[in-house]
Amino acid sequence: MDDLFLTSDEKLIVGWKRELTSKFAMKDLGLIHYFLGLEVWQRPSEIFLSQEKYTVEILKRFGMMDCKSMATPIMINLKLLSDSSLDLVDPGMYRQLIGSLMYLVNTRSNICFAINTLS
Repeated sequence: MDDLFLTSDEKLIVGWKRELTSKFAMKDLGLIHYFLGLEVWQRPSEIFLSQEKYTVEILKRFGMMDCKSMATPIMINLKLLSDSSLDLVDPGMYRQLIGSLMYLVNTRSNICFAINTLS
């Protein structure tokens, strides 16, 4: 199953849908509301994208709902050193957290630098 999203003038969309249904078995699911972590709200001349729901799911999953926000999530010249004597972090859980955040940075450039540094 594949999804196809068409964005254009209403007349062009209707024409493309007619053309596609003549060649492929498909159905129109209407306006998009949620896809791959993106919430989508549409108005006649506007489209709004948000990852608020995905962000809250990440915070809940990793027990961080009560954490305080920061303007910059990491110091710019921070040097990270490996200390094998500190086994405080589960490597699998750390990879899951970084992977979840890597997907989030697609729309949150303010945390991109920090997540890439931590990865």
